[in-house]
Amino acid sequence: MMLTSCCCSTSYNRLPPRCFSAQTRTKPSVEQREHALLYYQYFIGATSRTASLLLPQTAAAMSQLYYKKADNSSYRDRIPLRIVRAESELSPMERAYLGAVEKGDYASVKQALEEAEIYFRININCVDPLGRTALLIAIENENLEIIELLLSYNVYVGDALLHAIRKEVVGAVELLLNHKKPRGEKQVPPILLDKQFSDFTPDITPIILAAHTNNYQIIKLLVQRGVSIPQPHAVRCNCVECVSSVDVDGLRHSRSRLNIYKALASPSLIALSSEDPFLTAFQLSWELRELSTVENEFKSEYEELSHMCKQFAKDLLDQTRSSKELEIILNYRDDINPLLDENTNDLARVKLAIKYSQKEFVAQPNCQQLLASRWYDEFPGWRRRHWAGKLITCVFIGLLFPLLSILYLITPKSRYGLFIRKPFVKFICHTASYLTFLFLLFLASQHIASAPPNCQGPAPTAVEWVILPWVLGFIWTEIKQMWDSGFQDYIEDWWNLMDFIMNSLYLATISLKIVAYVKYHGPKERSSWEMWHPTLVAEALFAIANIFSSLRLICLFTANSHLGPLQISLGRMLLDILKFLFIYCLVLLAFANGLNQLYFYYETQGSLNCKGIRCLQQNNAFTTLFETVQSLFWSIFGLISLHVTNVDPKHEFTEFVGSTMFGTYNVISLVVLLNMLIAMMNNSYQHIADHADIEWKFARTKLWMSYFEEGGTLPSPFNILPSPKSVFYLFKWIKTHLFKRPSRNRCKCFEMLGRRAAENVRLSHEYQNVLKNLMKRYVAAMIRDAKTAEGLTEENFKELKQDISSFRYEVLGMMRGKSPGWSSSTLAYPGNSFKYSPKLPIEDPQQKLYVFDAFSATLQRGAANSSSSACTSRRANSLVVPPSSETAQRELSKDVPVVGALQRQSRRLSHKCDEIHSLPEEDKLGSGEQNKDKCHTDKVIVDVLKKVERDVQEADRTEHTQEVKNGPRIEYKN
Repeated sequence: MMLTSCCCSTSYNRLPPRCFSAQTRTKPSVEQREHALLYYQYFIGATSRTASLLLPQTAAAMSQLYYKKADNSSYRDRIPLRIVRAESELSPMERAYLGAVEKGDYASVKQALEEAEIYFRININCVDPLGRTALLIAIENENLEIIELLLSYNVYVGDALLHAIRKEVVGAVELLLNHKKPRGEKQVPPILLDKQFSDFTPDITPIILAAHTNNYQIIKLLVQRGVSIPQPHAVRCNCVECVSSVDVDGLRHSRSRLNIYKALASPSLIALSSEDPFLTAFQLSWELRELSTVENEFKSEYEELSHMCKQFAKDLLDQTRSSKELEIILNYRDDINPLLDENTNDLARVKLAIKYSQKEFVAQPNCQQLLASRWYDEFPGWRRRHWAGKLITCVFIGLLFPLLSILYLITPKSRYGLFIRKPFVKFICHTASYLTFLFLLFLASQHIASAPPNCQGPAPTAVEWVILPWVLGFIWTEIKQMWDSGFQDYIEDWWNLMDFIMNSLYLATISLKIVAYVKYHGPKERSSWEMWHPTLVAEALFAIANIFSSLRLICLFTANSHLGPLQISLGRMLLDILKFLFIYCLVLLAFANGLNQLYFYYETQGSLNCKGIRCLQQNNAFTTLFETVQSLFWSIFGLISLHVTNVDPKHEFTEFVGSTMFGTYNVISLVVLLNMLIAMMNNSYQHIADHADIEWKFARTKLWMSYFEEGGTLPSPFNILPSPKSVFYLFKWIKTHLFKRPSRNRCKCFEMLGRRAAENVRLSHEYQNVLKNLMKRYVAAMIRDAKTAEGLTEENFKELKQDISSFRYEVLGMMRGKSPGWSSSTLAYPGNSFKYSPKLPIEDPQQKLYVFDAFSATLQRGAANSSSSACTSRRANSLVVPPSSETAQRELSKDVPVVGALQRQSRRLSHKCDEIHSLPEEDKLGSGEQNKDKCHTDKVIVDVLKKVERDVQEADRTEHTQEVKNGPRIEYKN
């Protein structure tokens, strides 16, 4: 019983505390207690060993049974964890070796490398838990001295060059490029070159990675060494190589192509390697946009690269500083044919930008300024005039367009003949001519001079005879435009398609009127005419053509800054409407088919000889498929009543199903689809509003360029009249091609070709000179913007910490009187004695280097003449020594060159700030925020160096005390 009570008390105390709470505890009955105790004694008395093993579990089970509550304590639910992909551990010596590289301890690293060559106790190519070798650690810390040291001992390079490029350490890239890889027995085994263990995919080459980072100096270093990039295949290439690559690994093929295009789209690479950066940016942007439609999985990446190319062309054009440079850039063309007498002042580059849809380039302020100066050629100061004066001038020129056209026909080279050729005057004359045409259409629609209504084949009226020359002039204009620009470019403009439809309708109207005039004679009641009578069809087509003619005037709104963005938004909304109609037609046909199937059997004869939904009492709305489609369409506008779902036999179930289907259609079309259309149109308008300036300027430039062309001077209907100039050109062409004499004109032809070839060479030379200047300005601006945007980051403080750590070890070596390259090692090699030189005796206390004073003087001197960023920390180039001892000063003068030799090369930011290009002085001045960061950085440096000086002094005192007690240390050698 004592054992039982003891065990009971023990198990009772082991219960979870929450079992004793007032809320969960229930008072057991006497029978329950006796049953539990008997059950407990049975298990304890079985065997002492079994009881000792099962005692805790049994106690817990009995307590749960006693209190009737499950034990769900959190401490019993544990997941055992273990390392399933363990890697080989580093030895203490290897950890110390990598730690010295991390801290920048040059002496310890050098001693470890020397010991490794002699005793082979460490692997100099060992990796830390992050997979970094000593070389990669030095690259991450941008410690060029240690990188050079490691390379001198032929450590494994591997992907170090790629890591240096990714970190943008220019000095490390130069060292790795100049490093000669070991050959023969020192070469790394091929197993270590497995790409599966690399941080980079096999398609990533140094030039591709450098282009991804867009580092101008690294790209320049690689390009100078003759690197190359694989040529990507066409978007829809079906060659054997592309097909097999997709079949083997489609993801790798897509990723490889994306990486190549990402490199090709690098602004720095284009600026360095392209002879015509503008043309390269245009073509690459267009190709990337095509790729975004094919590679839907990487659509956002390709669109971003396309926008990058467009922005590069725009930024490069920003660097032009004079109208001369701008004209050379915008008028240059690389497809000049010396056999043709082509105009070299036709803004060929702007036309190319419009063709490739380079909206940012076209809307650039410099480009727009040149275009505006040409547009208002004969009207200097036009924009400064009052709006009333502008209106009067436009109206006056518009009223004189017939007279100006006649003068141009007679004397095209005269003053007034040349006046109408000016782009702005040409635009006003064409607008006035089109407004006159619309006025004639208005007169024709009002039937001021019309034929009798019952005449089946009426003769043309006077107004229609006047309209005919305008129509013929419009057709001739479209034919010339299609001939000059080509069919492909012609159909890409939606306004040309609208003109084609409008002219086709007018031609069909004229043809049907001629047929009616020839075939039908005499009057006849119009009510008795057949449905497809030529006169009726001609009247319908003429009415539709009038609508298109009036809407065509919207194109002229582009010239206005207020109406232009609205016109562009309208065009984008039409695209949304077309997308909406596709979904709506699917819903419409689905419900039309169902309703027609349901109501097909209930067709009636109608009432009052009227059948269909256009009757006063609508009937038979769903009896035919065509009638059903019409009924559902007009129901959107609320023109269909609900009683059309009723049937005469009073089949209530059929009426219920029909009305339910009709109501469901209205809910889907009105509530869902119509609101979706409104949201799409709102989104399109907001997109145009966000880019209103660029979109409007691009559309206005397209309008202006159509009037900059040489041809198409005369408006309709004067353009159909043969001018003396046209007759002269016709005879000249006949004489050249039919009566040519090659023997006489051969010398003149060769002389002309020579002059044109020389002119082309001169233009190309001018263009390349301008490009060279633009590139210099662009690179300088890019570096300046990078300096301004980057500022002071956490990585800069890490670099500063690394510099201070390295400087600390150098100072410690100098304080002990040793050469900086052979300071005492901090590596802990157990069981190994390193060579150590005893400390030189100090003759004069003043011979110590006062680190804080030295660095403070350096900072004061650097603040007076330094203009670099705050992150560029300078070493203590001048050492300040108390002037009380001339001997100390002489000894110090000997150590100054040694200290200068210890200085490290500047880090990545100093390379960017000082070494890439020499900038003007005003560009080197930092902002107020950068100066504030510099003060903060200097304060951190001073605080750290105070601590370093205290540590050095304390170490010297401790070492001196030990030498006094124990005597000088002895050098041990293995």
